[in-house]
Amino acid sequence: MDKPLGARRSLLAWSERAASAQKTRPDFAAPRRAGAIPDLPRAVAPAGRLRGYEVAGIGARFASEGHLQSRLPAMAKAQRKNKERVTVQTIADRAGVSIAAVSSVLTNRQVERRISSATVAKVRAISAKLGYLPNINARRLRSGNRQKNNIILAFVTSFEAPLNLASHLIMELRNLVHGSDLDTRGMTFSVMVEMFPAGQLAAMPGLLTGDHFNAAIITNTTPVDDHFLIHSQLPYPVVLVNRTVPRYACVVEDPAAGALAAKVLIQRKSRKLAVLSGRPLTQTTQRRLASFRQGVARELLPPPAEIVADELTEASAYAAISRWFDRGEMIDGLYAVTDGLAVGAYRAIKERGWLIPRDVAVVGVGDYDLSAFFDPPLSTVGVTRGILGKEAGRSLLRQLEQPGFALRKVVIPVYSELRASTGH
Repeated sequence: MDKPLGARRSLLAWSERAASAQKTRPDFAAPRRAGAIPDLPRAVAPAGRLRGYEVAGIGARFASEGHLQSRLPAMAKAQRKNKERVTVQTIADRAGVSIAAVSSVLTNRQVERRISSATVAKVRAISAKLGYLPNINARRLRSGNRQKNNIILAFVTSFEAPLNLASHLIMELRNLVHGSDLDTRGMTFSVMVEMFPAGQLAAMPGLLTGDHFNAAIITNTTPVDDHFLIHSQLPYPVVLVNRTVPRYACVVEDPAAGALAAKVLIQRKSRKLAVLSGRPLTQTTQRRLASFRQGVARELLPPPAEIVADELTEASAYAAISRWFDRGEMIDGLYAVTDGLAVGAYRAIKERGWLIPRDVAVVGVGDYDLSAFFDPPLSTVGVTRGILGKEAGRSLLRQLEQPGFALRKVVIPVYSELRASTGH
């Protein structure tokens, strides 16, 4: 049935005001933080399509630009309410039982507390439906154990970096806690992995406040991240791995790694040398790059070609090396500043029908546990992840054991593991 003329005019006026608001508000389609609600005309239109708006009930979708979705305040308020923390009291109220009964079920003590199977099933079903999560901090406070220091150690690294150092760190930390001369009595340890986009360490929640963890080992930071650390004071013990920042304990590899890699390639008669790096450069990869250049210059050879991948990934390395060869460039010796980059280089070299090391010798740095299982096995010049993890863990435990312990930099000598990729 056709709507009365007055209703049609009201809808038309509402549509024109909405369109006018969109044109006159340049920020309407701008990105907003999650949960933000764009300003909409204060009118609720019936279902239908109105000049660029697709309206259904109280929700509206702007269909012509950006496909922005929004909710009116009443619905947004309801959604926020649903996301509030679900507590034991919430479950008890919903189930119609006591808080003690809910607590017994959620801590798996229903048998000793003699809770009926029907109550157990009801509580578990309601807690699952509501999305209940235990409040670990509250449980630690209720435990009343004042004799223990609960150390929550965060391994902080970027999304762009491999995680193999984390596993070595955890194993070495376990060995140190149980078998070293360090006094860790009165401490309990939990380890978590926190990750951040390269260059955005400052945005990590809890980093400056200690809300999420109370000790940290930080690695794979960019110069932007290092600048942030220089001007920040983190309120808990910290160790930096393979970067040097004033006022922090640091564990770094010998900066001569690149020069040693150059020596390995030159000794096998490689003369057209190149170094493969990726963005973003970190302190460690910059040092390896600079040291390689210096090692080549000391032998009075032409400067090495520099091949830069868009990212520190295998795929980006493959693309960078492929582009290099497509331009007709030739090399007979390659130094990859990470083993991940070497993986991509291997594929690009082999796709040309060339052999490693007959046509191109390749040296990596040993930051992949699988380097020895490449085809052919990759020669590396660097520091093992196990040694880095052990020294970082030892430095952190020293700070925990001895408050005020003098922070220092530990430099770990590099070593060569020569394999078939350089003809060994």
